[in-house]
Amino acid sequence: MSTEKTKTDANKATEQSTKRAKEQIDSSVIEPVRAYGALTTDYFEKLFSVQFDSVRAFADKNLAQSRSWLEVKDSDSFRQVVEQQQQAVRELSEQMKEDADRIQALSQEYLKETQQLTSESMQSGRKQLEENMQKGQQQFQENLEKGQDQVEDSLQKGKKETDDAQQKSQRQADNSKKSTSTSDK
Repeated sequence: MSTEKTKTDANKATEQSTKRAKEQIDSSVIEPVRAYGALTTDYFEKLFSVQFDSVRAFADKNLAQSRSWLEVKDSDSFRQVVEQQQQAVRELSEQMKEDADRIQALSQEYLKETQQLTSESMQSGRKQLEENMQKGQQQFQENLEKGQDQVEDSLQKGKKETDDAQQKSQRQADNSKKSTSTSDK
């Protein structure tokens, strides 16, 4: 019965250890990876949106300027197109500066959030390590106590068996003496 109880206790301890390990892997690996993946996906979505908007604005302006050159018929219309061209260059330059500022802000925000995520993940990992060390020490102490109890039980059983064997041997010796003394008479 003691062996069955030990096996049952070992199975329960294994199940609990497996469950704890799964929870720790989830919280220390899977959750941070998901968070980082979501953060990175959001960053690239915003970045591509800014870039696509910039390319669209650049293409629209260039196409409009190309069409305006088709309308040149005299010196006045030529002068107007040149002025429009200069205005378009200024607008595109401003747009590019704004887009660069937006991309820089996105990158800084992404870097800040990544650092925060990394910091939180490291703190969580350190906390789990400390908890595991405490649980390991506690489990070691419990196993040591169980082992000592089992050794004491085994010693007591062994002593009892030895005492029983000695008593039996003594009885046999006494019986043997009695038989010998009765047969001598």
